[in-house]
Amino acid sequence: MTTSVLQTFVRQSLIELDGDDSRLAKLQAAATALSEDCASGPIATALPLLFAALQPEDTAVDGSFVDVADVIEEHWSTYKSVFKDGRATTLYRAVALQAIVEAIESAPALGTAIALLLRNIRSELVTGKYEPAIRMVAEAAEEAFASERESSIVAAAKADAALAAAAKTVKIDRANLKKRIEAAVGPNDRQGQALESPNQHWPNSGNPWSYDFSDRMAVIIGDYVDLAIAESAKLDAKNHGAVGTSLTAIGKIDPALKRSAGLLWWRQALYSESAGQPYRALPRADAVVHAVIDLAAQIPPAYEPALDSFLMEAILALNLNDEAMGSGAVLEVLPLANEKLDEALLYEAPAGLMISALLERDTSSLVADPRLAPHRWAVWLIRELMALRAVEGLQAASSESEERK
Repeated sequence: MTTSVLQTFVRQSLIELDGDDSRLAKLQAAATALSEDCASGPIATALPLLFAALQPEDTAVDGSFVDVADVIEEHWSTYKSVFKDGRATTLYRAVALQAIVEAIESAPALGTAIALLLRNIRSELVTGKYEPAIRMVAEAAEEAFASERESSIVAAAKADAALAAAAKTVKIDRANLKKRIEAAVGPNDRQGQALESPNQHWPNSGNPWSYDFSDRMAVIIGDYVDLAIAESAKLDAKNHGAVGTSLTAIGKIDPALKRSAGLLWWRQALYSESAGQPYRALPRADAVVHAVIDLAAQIPPAYEPALDSFLMEAILALNLNDEAMGSGAVLEVLPLANEKLDEALLYEAPAGLMISALLERDTSSLVADPRLAPHRWAVWLIRELMALRAVEGLQAASSESEERK
């Protein structure tokens, strides 16, 4: 497995191994062991480790690297005698970033989450001399995101629900019809042969004949009209059923079409299902948060980049005050927004994210604290929420696997 991140630290003289390749091998082994926890462990393993590794050099992050220190010590018990005077923190960063790259290789969903988060925070952080290594993480994450995006596109199956063929023409049995009419007209036919259950009177009999004739002809006409209507109803039933089957099939065989229809309806209606009212009726921070919750319910974690623009345009269409907001202003959302955001998550959001700050009503732990216009806050939050969804799916799969053992 690649050791490019660790080698980058060595080549830049960020960590000194005194030319001892065995030390590099020990660090590699520690990173690999740590990557297994990142790929299958709880959210509290991978993301906080990433946040700690992204912090500027003068930021105290030793407490965040406790797990890293423990795993290094398992493979290199004397490393602390080599890395002194704060240099161990740089070593922790190197092993953490290497572990994350390896975890992404084995768990692309984690890469999806990291790609989304890095799209937000990379421009807000001063990464300095760690930038080459962080770039490697970002590239690995984006590659995993692309893979997950491709696999989430379900090819539409071939529809096989054509309309029913037109019903065959139903021809009236004219010979039988003639016999019935002749029987209604009089006692026998033109050949003088007696008819089955005939009118016992000839037309010259006056009223007796006409009474019998009208009774008989009403039955004959009614029978054939009923037959025509019944055959027409059968054809309608077949075609209506086929149309219904076709529409149902379209919804099942092409999820992308169904999702697109849902997204277009959401964009046109601008109605919040989570808030139970139009977005225009909400304060601007609440409109942003509820829009993110509602849109997130319709898209996969590895969503197409165009959806960022789709969301921004929806927020801009609300004609909110476009003045930039700090994180504190976003935290002023009403309790309902917090409640619905919490319901949208399976697990507790790790510290460092804006979503966790929203839920805790505390911005002190933010990894990045930008000032953004409402439409850009919407994109920031949707990326965070979908990143959490990606890792939650990974964690849920890991938990199910453990339960089956």
